[in-house]
Amino acid sequence: MRVPAIWSVVLSAALASPVSADPLSDLTKGGSDACFRRAYDAAHLRKIPGQQVTTMTVWIKGGPLDSNRGGNIGLALIRRGDPQPLFLSGDCSWGNFKSPPSWMPSFRKNAGAGCVTLAVPDVFPNVSSAEEGGGIILDPAPDGRTMMVHLDDSQVMVKRAKRGDAMNIKLGADDRVFRLARTDLLTCGFVKDAVTTMETEPAR
Repeated sequence: MRVPAIWSVVLSAALASPVSADPLSDLTKGGSDACFRRAYDAAHLRKIPGQQVTTMTVWIKGGPLDSNRGGNIGLALIRRGDPQPLFLSGDCSWGNFKSPPSWMPSFRKNAGAGCVTLAVPDVFPNVSSAEEGGGIILDPAPDGRTMMVHLDDSQVMVKRAKRGDAMNIKLGADDRVFRLARTDLLTCGFVKDAVTTMETEPAR
């Protein structure tokens, strides 16, 4: 189901008061970034032919956010038949849902990190991206070693070489929920680069 264009308004309405526990912020205590990844081998992909995503990587920014630039997460995925990653960036915050969100049927909990994603990463000079992309919910495990990623069935993403060209990516039923494991920060270097390194020229 496609999240409405006013996704941030919908998210705000769905959230109750923020809770004292914040598993998302716990991942970056001390100001360090966090990195999660999952790569699927050929045997797994043969068992689930409908799954197109072969690798997913999520970078979570530590430290204070730049209020003028978008997002505290970057996500990259690679799909069958295309070795070039697709990227999105977003702003995620932890809170209690009044009830499990109807726009994310795979997520049945009352607390999680709801994310507003950007149609284009905020990397172009003198331009701040305001157009929203899609909906994501992050659900870290209490020990911080793994994290569930729930995605809406339509995400707006870009490739590194043309970050101003937004692409509407449709995700099937087998590409909506992923369990990632925490890994070293070097693994997320390419994601951080794609969603934070500024362009030298404005988007065309």
